[in-house]
Amino acid sequence: MTVHSPLSTAEALGELKGLLGDRLLLDEETRSLFRSDFGRQVSRLPGAVARCTSAAEVAAVVRFCRERRIPLVPRGQAHTQSGQATIEGGLLLDTSAMSAIHEIDEAAETATVDCGVLWRDLVAATLEKGLIPRVLTNNLGVQISGTLSMAGLGVASFRYGAQVDNVTEIEVVTGTGEIVTCSPDRHRDLFDVVRSGLGQFGVITRATVRLRRAKSVVRKYYLLYDDLGAVMEDLRKVMDPANPTFSSLESWCTPCLQGIRKIGEGMELGEGMQTFAAWFYPLHLTVEFNAGDPGEHPDDAAVLAGLTPYRRVHTEDFTQHEFCNRMDPVFELWRRSGYWDMAHPWMETILPWDTSREFIESVLAQTPPQALGPGGHILLWPAYTPTSEAPLFMHPGGEYVMGWGILPGVPARFLDRALAQLDMASELSIYYGGKRYLSGFITFDTAEKWAAHFGDRWPRILEAKKKFDPDGIMAPGFIQYE
Repeated sequence: MTVHSPLSTAEALGELKGLLGDRLLLDEETRSLFRSDFGRQVSRLPGAVARCTSAAEVAAVVRFCRERRIPLVPRGQAHTQSGQATIEGGLLLDTSAMSAIHEIDEAAETATVDCGVLWRDLVAATLEKGLIPRVLTNNLGVQISGTLSMAGLGVASFRYGAQVDNVTEIEVVTGTGEIVTCSPDRHRDLFDVVRSGLGQFGVITRATVRLRRAKSVVRKYYLLYDDLGAVMEDLRKVMDPANPTFSSLESWCTPCLQGIRKIGEGMELGEGMQTFAAWFYPLHLTVEFNAGDPGEHPDDAAVLAGLTPYRRVHTEDFTQHEFCNRMDPVFELWRRSGYWDMAHPWMETILPWDTSREFIESVLAQTPPQALGPGGHILLWPAYTPTSEAPLFMHPGGEYVMGWGILPGVPARFLDRALAQLDMASELSIYYGGKRYLSGFITFDTAEKWAAHFGDRWPRILEAKKKFDPDGIMAPGFIQYE
């Protein structure tokens, strides 16, 4: 490798103009648009933004940065919340223009797409052929490469695992600037670290993802529970692999404001008081059928037999397109309310099934409803662990686990207090045996904490970093290696 004579990072980045022309963005006003991510907590000004249009261009840019020791980070749609998709002074790689859907193979039930394709666009294309990706996140406005770099959890994950468990082949530009196609049978070591790899080893430029046949109607049952133990019992029944009835499940922890209570003694009136809530647990379950076949129409009583909700609230039929895009009206309300523009220090963790109830109930007991902010919410996403095999998607052992995420929108004046409380909840979840989901608010600031998170996978990560990014230019600063 040729190492060029020292130049300032800004001067060196300017040389990329010869490769990218006007697609290298250097003016400060434009670069400022890329300072932060969805978390709205981190502000880092990149030295340049490179808008690549092919894997060959990405490889040339990576080689350029490697020769000059310039750090770079792939951005995706920047839905991270701790600055994972930001960089100070280095190169920010924008691959959103790489948005071609190359093939939808109906026989193999796969789709091959470039990294910049949004899940929303892939859904629209596959539904035309009666197919759908096996796992979809709630937000379809994110890039396929972004969720594959994290894990990608959705309402069908209890059945099919994460999105990283449903990819059969990935094209990667490694930190050495090589273009490598990897799969379970080719370059397996790269395949196993680039999935959920946080951009540490290379840039995903193309992927082949699994699809499934989609029936025309999605019937959703809206159930409500007033006891966490009861909903967890029913979730075990729903997730049982011997019971293939349901195609999706989603659940929440929802506060019902009860008023104000004392939180301290001997204080003046108005001090030491806090709102509190009784917590309820909505559970939405779906079954699919073809509208044109009366024999497929579900018997609702039979479908729900054996479940014990506090109340069955509603039943609604959706088309597949409506169901996949069901969160769009909610996102629009969040934009109108100001929630979308607030800080989003989301704290998501995956807990052992046996300790999850105690953790969740203890945290909810100390969570006043206003802490969530307008639009904030608390998710439950239970999972059957044998569906997932991606080595770097960390979760506790056991046959079942419970994902839990508190997703607030926090005004700036309350952010410091909120971060302290969320960090305590994160530490408590780890004490209970949990593993953090790494797109959110993460405060692992030492190699020891990262080694504890990855456990026996940590040596594999260190080895892969040396092999695929020997100069440490890929997405530096998030994972601490020493």
